Amino acid sequence: MRSAQELQVLSKKDDSILLEASWGILNATQTRESWQSLSIQFNCKNSSLDATLLGEKDSIYLVKIVNGSMEVAEPDSFGSPKQFQFLLQCLQMTATIKADQSLLVTLIVPLQEGYIVRSDIIPLRLRDSEYFEVAVSFAEPLQQYPGREQSLDDRADIATSFSAAAAGLILRRIPGSILSNRETTLSISVESDLDNRLSLPWITPGTPTAKTLVLVDANSSHPEDGLGLYMAAKALGINVVVLENSGSWLEKEEHAHWRDAFIPTRLTNPPQADVGDHIVKSVLAYGKPVDGIVTFADSFWPYIAEIAPQLGLKTASPQAFKTATNKYLTSKFVGHNAYNGFSLDDALGIVSQHQLQYPLVIKPCDGWSSEGVSRIDSVEYLTDAVRAIDSSRHGTEFVIEEYCEGPEVDINFILLDGEILFFEVCDDFPKSADINGQSVGSLTNFHELNSVYPSILPHQEIELLRDSFLDTLLKLGIKDGIMHLEGRVQDSTVEYKMKNGVVDLVAAEDQSKEPKAWLIEINPRPLGMTGSYVVESTHGIDYWGVALALAVGDKERVRVLSQPFKAGPQYTCVMVFIPVDYPISSQGIFDSDDVCADLKERRPDLAKQISRSACLIKKGQQVPHPSTGRNTFLAYFNVFSREGRQRALELANEVRAEVRYSFI
Repeated sequence: MRSAQELQVLSKKDDSILLEASWGILNATQTRESWQSLSIQFNCKNSSLDATLLGEKDSIYLVKIVNGSMEVAEPDSFGSPKQFQFLLQCLQMTATIKADQSLLVTLIVPLQEGYIVRSDIIPLRLRDSEYFEVAVSFAEPLQQYPGREQSLDDRADIATSFSAAAAGLILRRIPGSILSNRETTLSISVESDLDNRLSLPWITPGTPTAKTLVLVDANSSHPEDGLGLYMAAKALGINVVVLENSGSWLEKEEHAHWRDAFIPTRLTNPPQADVGDHIVKSVLAYGKPVDGIVTFADSFWPYIAEIAPQLGLKTASPQAFKTATNKYLTSKFVGHNAYNGFSLDDALGIVSQHQLQYPLVIKPCDGWSSEGVSRIDSVEYLTDAVRAIDSSRHGTEFVIEEYCEGPEVDINFILLDGEILFFEVCDDFPKSADINGQSVGSLTNFHELNSVYPSILPHQEIELLRDSFLDTLLKLGIKDGIMHLEGRVQDSTVEYKMKNGVVDLVAAEDQSKEPKAWLIEINPRPLGMTGSYVVESTHGIDYWGVALALAVGDKERVRVLSQPFKAGPQYTCVMVFIPVDYPISSQGIFDSDDVCADLKERRPDLAKQISRSACLIKKGQQVPHPSTGRNTFLAYFNVFSREGRQRALELANEVRAEVRYSFI
């Protein structure tokens, strides 16, 4: 460490010394073109600090001691309240460590002149890093940086270094370790991790321009459900104009900071024929220029595409979206033997007239979350399957087609001008209605169970899915957007079987046929918020942020934000879905507290392997039974392992088995 400089935290009440610490630059990178990392070491000399005082800035002041001279360090000299608060956090943590230990901190300093691609890009890319316990962004949306390298000599000033930084990182502390035993190894590993995660050009040359985006449908019924979208908009500096029915949480003044405007707009789902007129009136009522329009409720897209030219905006054609968002039209477009109907009599007539062979699949044409999707193995099940479609949510139109036996996948594209910027596949494990699936309670519908990222399908089959589904999108005329497709590989060379105690893909016994890509559905949007979290942590890409940048035509930032980690996925991640299941005789009232918090408290070993989780139902809430056609998730857990897929699946099984809940 270069020569240490002293810091003191003093009480404004009586000038008593609450903390004496030293800091110094351990090293700094000089080889990168666009950013510099400053590695700083904090040591505690003595402390009587009450940690709560660091949150009361009016009760303390900070003194720098340089060459024997004392100088009060004004909070403003650190650049912003964010930088100063981070320093106080570092000092608070320093006060808790032993005299022979150190707190290691890394500051990330931009060396390139320009603006930050999104203000939270560094914490976003560092999620679940092995090396960093804390990652804090100091940046404001669209903040510009001069790109000046920091001095590395003994005269380096802590305030100057902090004020130049875009983010601060605190290294994960290892109990019982001392710096001298791990400094060299840590330095190499940390720098390698940073190079991998921050390999994208996160400082963009030029002067940023604020954009305004119209969002049709608020995308969530409560702030707990959907803040991720609005947080991404904030970080990108995109103003959001929300078009939604009156009464939404976003209409309330307490949530006004999440949007530029809220315009009450009559929206129904399924949409009524005049919804486009309502959208146009609302946008014109806003009275200011807008740069784009977007929805994440698939059924609105055909109507938005029809009225977009009136607003001077571009989208794919109405017919492209009509075909993509209607499961019958999608199946016919790709050549499936598909039939649509509107009643039980229609369904019985279709099966009889066309002498369809079982198994079959029936699903609503305007559906989501696999609701109303049933596998039919004989005519006796057809009546229940039709009645399981909730027409109030999905309309009366349904499609009947053959069931594909192959392994199911989710396929996600980021497209720009017809070019694939990013593409990934996840293995969507057998659902509750699949023959080879695991038995989960009494569920017989297509409820999600496990989704595993990344896929281990053979490379040739992944290429087959990519090329086939891209061809379908381009033929439809869809060249831009984040496209979430679901499909299967018919006659795949792999199949699901029990392997080493877990169900996973293994070589199929029959490999005599040529694999074919089987498209199930197209969703012109990112996968759900919870699913997108897996992609964000596994690959470093936030689909929702990219979708917003795409919607306002910010192609430069789209290209930057679509770049994954340089070294590939950081781990195997399993999204474990916990579906609601209870006896049909029950009242269906949830009678437990937060099942995720409960599991983590009981099993701290498992908690360490959970990236994100959420309990989606509150105690006392009445929940529809799955037999009503509603697929309701009780909770989800994103479970990861760096040891490999086998270990990730084992952990996922443990998590599922440890969930405790009850209904009355």
